[in-house]
Amino acid sequence: MTTTATGPDREVTLFDPPPSRRAFSPGAVVRLVGGVALVVLGVLVADVAQSTIEGVEEDLAGGFARLPGSLEGALLSVAQVATSLVPVVALIVLLLRRRWRVALLLVVTGALATLAMMLADANVIDTDLASVLAEIRAENDVRSAAYPTSSVIAATVAVVTVAAPWLTRRWRQILWYSVGVLIVLRLIAVSRPAFDLVLAVGVGTFVGALVLVLFGSPTNEPQPDELRDALRAEGFDPRRIDRPDPDGDVLGDEVLRYDVVDGDRSRYVVTLRTPTERDADLLPRLYRRFRFRSSEVRVRYATLQRRIEHEALVLALAQQAAVRAPGVVRIGVTARGSAFLITSDDATDPVDPADLRRPEVREDLWTQLRRLHDAGLAHHRLALEALRLDGEGRIVLIGFDAAQTAPDQRELARDVATLLTETALVVGANDAVESAVGVLGSERVAPALRMLQPLALPGATRLRAKEADDLLEALRREINRDTDEPGLELEDLERIKPKTLLILGASALAFYSLLPQLANLDNTLDAFGTAQPAWIVAALAASAATYLFAAVSFQGAVTDTLPVGSNLRAQVASSFAGLVGPAGAGGFALTTRFLERLGVPTAEAGGSVAVNAIGGFLVHLTFLAGFVLWAGSSGIGDISLPDGHVVLLVIVAVLVVLGLLAAITPLRRRLLAPAWATLRTGLGQIGRTFQHPSRVAGLFGGSAGLTLTYVIAIVCSVQAFGGGLSVPQIGAAYLGAVAIASIAPTPGGLGALESAMIAGFTAFGLADGVAVSATLTFRLATFWLPLLPGWLALGWMQRNDEL
Repeated sequence: MTTTATGPDREVTLFDPPPSRRAFSPGAVVRLVGGVALVVLGVLVADVAQSTIEGVEEDLAGGFARLPGSLEGALLSVAQVATSLVPVVALIVLLLRRRWRVALLLVVTGALATLAMMLADANVIDTDLASVLAEIRAENDVRSAAYPTSSVIAATVAVVTVAAPWLTRRWRQILWYSVGVLIVLRLIAVSRPAFDLVLAVGVGTFVGALVLVLFGSPTNEPQPDELRDALRAEGFDPRRIDRPDPDGDVLGDEVLRYDVVDGDRSRYVVTLRTPTERDADLLPRLYRRFRFRSSEVRVRYATLQRRIEHEALVLALAQQAAVRAPGVVRIGVTARGSAFLITSDDATDPVDPADLRRPEVREDLWTQLRRLHDAGLAHHRLALEALRLDGEGRIVLIGFDAAQTAPDQRELARDVATLLTETALVVGANDAVESAVGVLGSERVAPALRMLQPLALPGATRLRAKEADDLLEALRREINRDTDEPGLELEDLERIKPKTLLILGASALAFYSLLPQLANLDNTLDAFGTAQPAWIVAALAASAATYLFAAVSFQGAVTDTLPVGSNLRAQVASSFAGLVGPAGAGGFALTTRFLERLGVPTAEAGGSVAVNAIGGFLVHLTFLAGFVLWAGSSGIGDISLPDGHVVLLVIVAVLVVLGLLAAITPLRRRLLAPAWATLRTGLGQIGRTFQHPSRVAGLFGGSAGLTLTYVIAIVCSVQAFGGGLSVPQIGAAYLGAVAIASIAPTPGGLGALESAMIAGFTAFGLADGVAVSATLTFRLATFWLPLLPGWLALGWMQRNDEL
């Protein structure tokens, strides 16, 4: 619904104003990541660079001390008073702009940053918390020579971080320059070295960015009157400005578009880009620069206006080459720094897939692409959404933001590969290649063979091609046949492949996790001198049997029949991938990917993994209750259940956390919604599993066998060192320890499982030496020794495209 505003001469019908806040700001997330990086760097600096900091401070203080005493004191006093007003200035500016809630948020942010810095000083710098409080009370006086303390730095950085998005560029610069002066003062005016200076900046940045993420940032989308005034400044006389539904943006990018009707009834399209768009592009660009080759990373323009100018240049060159594309009318900027491009609106309609069935449309499409390439231009994003039909049924190309001038052969081939995929989705690979060769010639179609791969296609095209089985392979076969092009390898577009990251991450975590266990490993090896070898061999055999039962359980959770060998390899590889994250997260990711490579849809693959986990959890609880009952009350020993009040407090805490997650919109969307979707998929998969008795038997039978073989392995480990406990006692202690360690934030429950097992065994009355030796032997047999075959199995699956 539109609103009406009065202009200088006549009324102008405007779109509804956008919300003042943006629930999720990519820029705030970037600052949040930067704050975390600074906190980590601050901890390292405070720990290892103390002598360097002292030297820098001595040099700065020595140079400052050469000034006359009166001038030195005057400069310090002026600087301290001026910079102390930074939060006050930001607060006053926001109050004058009637940003009451933001002003209140600044006060809260400053308090949170001060508290966070106190805790950081107490834990990182090893400062007594009482001393920190006394220092804040005594030294945060602007008249003191010790001003500013690190808590002032942290609070000021946090306040400026929150206030900056709501202020003009000039005020932002003034506030950040003042923060810089504060940092210099911290180095030259404080009696003790500022080991926590970087940490203070990091804490302030993190707290401020976290507040923006949780409470939202101002949107840079222009208000209706702002856009109206910008158009008038460029000589237009707008009578109607509409903002189409962003969800209906067929190009699928973050750009803002408006439909404008001018005073002479001419129609235009305004393409507008805001500073928010630049922030949103930063993290994806960093990711692409890390993962892909430089040719796959788009140029980052110095300003928004330069980006708009590039699009206008490409459109002008395309029209000069007789390519049907929107005509460039004007470039402009808004009062708040957004840049926009005005193009003609020729009343075109989106291309329907059915339109591509007409040979004349396909011929015209390839003709437009040939003209574009002849002009030395590549579109780079020729998905179906970038195609239009004019009133005469002719193809019009739009969406030239990613277009390139002077493209290389690979970019030209990318355009051809994209259109081949889009047309083949409608008419099949044979007709698609035939129509392309008929217009472009085989010499221009043949290079597309190397670019017919998902990573080379636009996102929308890639998703559609994924749903069509073997479409890209069929296109490559047709190009081989129609152009006599030999079967070339696909273009290597990735710098680092995901499977490489998985191997590197798992290897690094394995090495990191292994280091603190080396001392215990020596104790375990020493204990072998008194152990009974037959029981250790039995424990190793039970450990090997766990992978067979894991494969049976996993097959029961999957609808399709899995190759036995591949399924078993996946279970062995999971023993290594489990080091990637807590609670088996790495193993879950590996088995999900394994199912996807076998052709199982992503949702169903995730549901199957969830079903397997749920089945194992239920079986584990059943066996835990059974072993506890089997052990009997007389065999419980010193073990006692938690107090009822403690259980109640834990339940209340969990409910409070869930309530906060549900109340905060960004967290609800990013955490609860995906978790609920996964749970629903898992429940649906459970329903389908229970329709087949054989799958139910495999799921629960395999899980039962898996749990029992682990119990057998620990029983054998205890017996290897002389025993001392009954089987039900050992089983109850082990299963209880696994339940506790499952929530530990360490890969494979490292540390937590060992501690819980030893505590359980000794509570049942087992001697300390036997408990420690048996536990470490069990972990060696079931966790450490399987890492090598797990690593080998993972590498084999990677090389043979099973992952």
